[in-house]
Amino acid sequence: MEFTYEDFEPFCKWKREPNSDTLEIHLPGFKRQQLRVQLSSSGNLVISGERESDSDGKKRNRFRREFNVSNEIEANQIQAKFFNGILYVIMPMRSTAAAAGVDVKASTMNWNKRLAMEIIVAVSSAVAVGVYVTKYCQCSHLGS
Repeated sequence: MEFTYEDFEPFCKWKREPNSDTLEIHLPGFKRQQLRVQLSSSGNLVISGERESDSDGKKRNRFRREFNVSNEIEANQIQAKFFNGILYVIMPMRSTAAAAGVDVKASTMNWNKRLAMEIIVAVSSAVAVGVYVTKYCQCSHLGS
């Protein structure tokens, strides 16, 4: 059987939230089985669908959209849900440190070392100033 295809571009809405991005694709008249959500080898999110649009089954509506998935997204945890003609693709964010490629343990250890050095410098400076003041200042209230 030969089909006639009518390509269309569905309405899409991107929502950025603190812990995830959500892509809404409005697909009235589609059923879940008529949709595909895939992650390509290049890391792009590919969403496509196809359905009959007439009673004799010769005419079909179809779409294909491709979205770039940022490094901030935890790609292996992407989920899709279809409800009331809207496809929701939920893309959880990686933790900030993981997205930046930072080793959290090493970063915390470096921060702790830096803090310890700053404390040592501050205490040493305070002691040095105290010794100087008591030795060289001619202050009557300090007593000798």
